[in-house]
Amino acid sequence: MCVNHGRAALFDRASFFGAITATAAPLVLGATAMAEAADVTNYPLPAARTNLSQANARAARIAAASPFVRATYSKVEALARTITDEPLRASILAFLRDPTPVYAQKYPTLEARTEIRDQLARAGFIKPSDPVSGIFPAGTEVGGKFGVQPFWATPGSTDGSHHAYPGGLAVHEYFNSTMALNFANTYDRVYFDGKSRVDHDQVVGAALYHDIMKAVVFQYNEDGTLFDELTIAGTGGHHILSAAEALVHGRSAKFVTTLLSAHAAPSLGDEKLVVAWARAASIVAGIDPVAFGLLKKDGSDFSLAVLPTTEAFVNHLSDHDYV
Repeated sequence: MCVNHGRAALFDRASFFGAITATAAPLVLGATAMAEAADVTNYPLPAARTNLSQANARAARIAAASPFVRATYSKVEALARTITDEPLRASILAFLRDPTPVYAQKYPTLEARTEIRDQLARAGFIKPSDPVSGIFPAGTEVGGKFGVQPFWATPGSTDGSHHAYPGGLAVHEYFNSTMALNFANTYDRVYFDGKSRVDHDQVVGAALYHDIMKAVVFQYNEDGTLFDELTIAGTGGHHILSAAEALVHGRSAKFVTTLLSAHAAPSLGDEKLVVAWARAASIVAGIDPVAFGLLKKDGSDFSLAVLPTTEAFVNHLSDHDYV
């Protein structure tokens, strides 16, 4: 749900019901459950970088003071630990603790970064006049003054949209990854006689991975507003940059295709959208998508090299905690 600016009464009402819930909780929960809940709300968050901008540091203080954010972040980490693929699990846990992108380190100079902007423009994915900072936001500079804000303090979206508060991304990703598991379990139960055929590592990993670059895209300005997000290939820039990060880390073509299917399922004509996003992400990552096994090329046309999987559709279905 999105709350319009100036609707302070809604928050007062929420606080009122929150107080009632806290008062009634001992009547509902046993002593052990209450103790566990108290521990979770004091969950130790990963340390933030010491060189945050004043605005990002202020947001981090707000998020760190929230028992709801701490409890939700603990659940995100717990879900990430259920991933059995060790490299994928380690990569996601590392991102949750420090979302500083690796893709940006491939382009240490403004000239190199401008060339990536120009390549995207020549491919028709952005305008030639679009800012380089839309692809390489503040905090991604090599040896820059400020570091990237922590995952647990990142908002889930832009001003006036969903989860647009410090810590909102953790809430958004916990919801989506939980939905992904539920969808996967339902597919297994209905279509595969209860056998575990849907790759749970893929669906949980993709749900947690595909928004990770919101940590660099949705940083805070000094006046409390958020950075403007660049649209790349017709979708939010965070989607392309997260896929680029997956490519740089050498995630499989199947995983990257699953990740890129969050914003559109690769079927019924929308394959071309996923293909465009794969091409844009490949430009940012500095890789050949055909050699990587992500895309096939037939003349001047590209298509997906990996056939759409159940995991791709699950990721698309689960990415709806914004409606």
